[in-house]
Amino acid sequence: MERNSSRSVADLIMSPNCPPLVLHGLIDHWNARRWNIELLSHQVKGKLSCKLSPKTHQNLWETQCIHEFISLEEFAAWGKSNEEKSSPLNKYKPEDFSCYIDYKYMKDIASDKILKDLDWGVFGFPDRDGKESTIWIGSEGCYTNCHYDTYGFNLVAQIQGRKQWILFPPWETSYLNPTRIPYEESSVFSEVNVKNPDLQQHPQFQKARPYTVILEPGQVLYVPRHWWHFVESLEDSISVNTWIEMTEDFESRVSEAVTRCLISPLLGARDELSDEETESDSWINPGEEILSPDANLQLLQLAISLRRHKTEEQKSSRKMFCEAVKNLPIRDQNRLMNRKRKHSHEDVGNEYRKEPKVLSMETGVVNKHGKKDNSREEDSEEQFKSSKDLQCKTDVDGPYIVVVQSEEKDESDDNLKSDKKSFTSDKRKECEQSMESDSSSKGDKNLERTDSRSTQDISQTSSVLEASENRSELLRKLVKSVTHPNVIQEIIKELHR
Repeated sequence: MERNSSRSVADLIMSPNCPPLVLHGLIDHWNARRWNIELLSHQVKGKLSCKLSPKTHQNLWETQCIHEFISLEEFAAWGKSNEEKSSPLNKYKPEDFSCYIDYKYMKDIASDKILKDLDWGVFGFPDRDGKESTIWIGSEGCYTNCHYDTYGFNLVAQIQGRKQWILFPPWETSYLNPTRIPYEESSVFSEVNVKNPDLQQHPQFQKARPYTVILEPGQVLYVPRHWWHFVESLEDSISVNTWIEMTEDFESRVSEAVTRCLISPLLGARDELSDEETESDSWINPGEEILSPDANLQLLQLAISLRRHKTEEQKSSRKMFCEAVKNLPIRDQNRLMNRKRKHSHEDVGNEYRKEPKVLSMETGVVNKHGKKDNSREEDSEEQFKSSKDLQCKTDVDGPYIVVVQSEEKDESDDNLKSDKKSFTSDKRKECEQSMESDSSSKGDKNLERTDSRSTQDISQTSSVLEASENRSELLRKLVKSVTHPNVIQEIIKELHR
């Protein structure tokens, strides 16, 4: 099915409930499309921080990973015959560990020539290139823990290799057990291991409906504001992204400043504990800095001032993006999926690595826990060649958009079936209440609805605190309760009076 209505695209993107979108065929003109890890290793010099994670454990926090400083040349040679003996990666085998050079601002590590290899103008942002982008280079198996970004929306371009994205809408936040430990400014993490959840510890997670997509080279993923996402490299990969600022960020800046004011002294207090646990498990992600109370209050004062004096832009960033892509046809995800070769990350052959299908959609082949769906039979070699022919035909058709769809839940449970109609609207309202208030009057109204729930959450946390004997665990519970979204909203409500 294909809908070629600019109105439908515009309505979709401008809707507050817009799901993630995969944009096909829009970056074929980028010079960055010729990049690979070997090529970049000769262009990007100097040492870069990386994190290594054992492949037997895919839910370590960044603070629990091994950190090394390596060159991109050392990364490219890792596990190969030309690997240098002096390389820090010699201590780790690629079959046992994943390595991730993640979240690097390109302007800090790349030449002007490399920066110009990116051009976000086709998405409505002609002044953006590599200077406003970050790069992510990783080996097969590297991952980013499930989290959401507090600022803006995200455009992610896949350059080399494939990545699996598992996303959840913001109105399902309560199912994902949000936490600010480890602390990272502008990132809210989930306590749930989304690929292998412990449903006894996080029973509400079974209500969540993941949106799963495998992003391939040449595709760009639009991640709407405040959407949760877990990301894993299915093979050696390069991605670049840019976060687009939004007018709603004025609210988020106040929220982040309040959080920093509250969490900083608590994290500082933890450093003074003599528990063995505190010596081996930091609550602050690498690169983050705990500021003085005076500096934190100055940041809060600035955020409040900017919010009070904000002016509506003539054209919002979301409208700019919308106008740039509104004429693209929307194609049915299931129809496209049926035309592609089904595979999971356990089924990546050498032939596929040599000839990646640039625009294929793989959603639905890997279930939400990353396990291979054995119910589908392997395609024959003849069918595989046929699918590549169809893919070439798709390229000729020109750019298009695919809407990422959620996985359907089993509706055999009567309770789930009866709740289905009210689920979406109720959870979206809850999200709006707990994550932000667009204006003082609207914020007051939302907070009235959440006062009772907030009090109940804090009461439950307090009972846990009283029963806790370990000081480090006591502090962890305290930090979680103090930085609860409803607590932050109550504070912001008071600040705006």
